[in-house]
Amino acid sequence: MFDNTLSVCMIVKNEEKNINRCLQSIKHIADEVIIVDTGSTDETVSIAKKFGAKVIDVEWTNDFSQARNISLENATKNWILVLDADEEISFEEGAKLKNILKLNSKLEAFHLRLVNMVSNVDIGDSIVLRLFKNNVKYRFEGKMHEQIVHSIERNSNGSLIGSTDIKIKHYGYDPNLADLEKKQQRNMDLLNSYPLEKRDGYFYYSLGNEYARVNDIDKALECYYKALELTNNLNVTPVYLAYLCLHIVKVLSSSKRYSEEFNMLSKFKKRFVNFKDLYFMECLAYIECGRYSKAKESLIHYVACPKGNYEYPCSKFENYYNIQQLLDDLNKSSINHKENILNVLIMAYENHPKLLDTIKNVSEIADNIIVVTKNDSNLDKQHLKNIGIHLVEVNGNNNGKHFLKGFAQCSGDFTLLMKPGELITLDAQDDLIELVSNTSENYFNISVLDTQLNRQSSEFRLFKNLKELKKYKTFKEFADYIYSNEILNVFISIYK
Repeated sequence: MFDNTLSVCMIVKNEEKNINRCLQSIKHIADEVIIVDTGSTDETVSIAKKFGAKVIDVEWTNDFSQARNISLENATKNWILVLDADEEISFEEGAKLKNILKLNSKLEAFHLRLVNMVSNVDIGDSIVLRLFKNNVKYRFEGKMHEQIVHSIERNSNGSLIGSTDIKIKHYGYDPNLADLEKKQQRNMDLLNSYPLEKRDGYFYYSLGNEYARVNDIDKALECYYKALELTNNLNVTPVYLAYLCLHIVKVLSSSKRYSEEFNMLSKFKKRFVNFKDLYFMECLAYIECGRYSKAKESLIHYVACPKGNYEYPCSKFENYYNIQQLLDDLNKSSINHKENILNVLIMAYENHPKLLDTIKNVSEIADNIIVVTKNDSNLDKQHLKNIGIHLVEVNGNNNGKHFLKGFAQCSGDFTLLMKPGELITLDAQDDLIELVSNTSENYFNISVLDTQLNRQSSEFRLFKNLKELKKYKTFKEFADYIYSNEILNVFISIYK
């Protein structure tokens, strides 16, 4: 029979609010409990001793690995489970853990899943290596966000690390139970104390997380990209890489840098083919940009990813979104069309309160949206670039020249002219795509309805991007050529 005895090892300080829950949860699986206390002044130690734990008092040296390793040195059982006081493992999960130890004599360690709880709601989980054989060569490394996986990989075959679906509940991010501000400051102090030669990819990933928690987006991204650069130079794929990729995507999304987010998602999806969270984040970004067909494709990929894939973190989007309802809504908003069939050209010299409404309204049918504006305009140009708008900046007051400069960037089969504040209904968009997909005509007048003045007019707004139109140097030449041809009236309406 295999020796499946278990030591539970912890380091604690002033955890009287949490430690009782933690120790109560593991009393049926722990053959011994080793607790390293780093200076508690509350009832933590007395509570631990009531559960029969072996308590070791040590001086705190701002080094989590050192404290962790003291707990490991005092463990006497064959297997070690590492927990924190703000964690617990249910009776059912504990039984699964003990059963796994009975059945696996050849494996050296296991990844478990850490489920983050806020107000008793699961907000997503992550992979953690917390269960391993008691081996003097297996020790934690790093002053903060300490890891043991590296020493296990170095001193055993990496294939001897298994994955499980055993869940540990973690309450450390719940503001009702933890002093998050104090924790963040402690973490920053520890990270800033790292010598330069110790600042590897994991260091910058951890530092980026701390900046992200205080919403310092630029600093967070700077650290994350540095971590990505250092990680890409490694010959192995570290466990934290999937988390790094997801954190980059989430920070870009929260700061509405969608073009950059799409670029990074394209790279990350190639590396992590079945990473569900990436597809859902892509879906949300496409929705924000009004690109519903693309969002639907991403959501379908998300649903199709294998369930129970324990290689990647999971944000549990199903807890916040009705996936089927979202898919139904995207189906209703999607308009199928071939790529690059329509460009939209908008002249916007100054900011307009409904410019973004117009852009989002036509993003589903336009593969390219060109906005012509002046260099000194008050448009939020960075935001327009962030959502994928092709911005053409001009000087002076020659509107015709400005139009031609914008039109020069139109590469699709047709160009639709829009003004800030104008909208096209979903049915009209469907009709418009049907028209440009099948017509042999080149020039079209579209009905423009002014809802405030209750006035309707027919205006030249749609034309094929013919080569001969690109050769004109003045707007007069362009307009003369257009009006020398037949312009077809169509029953498609723009509202303003």
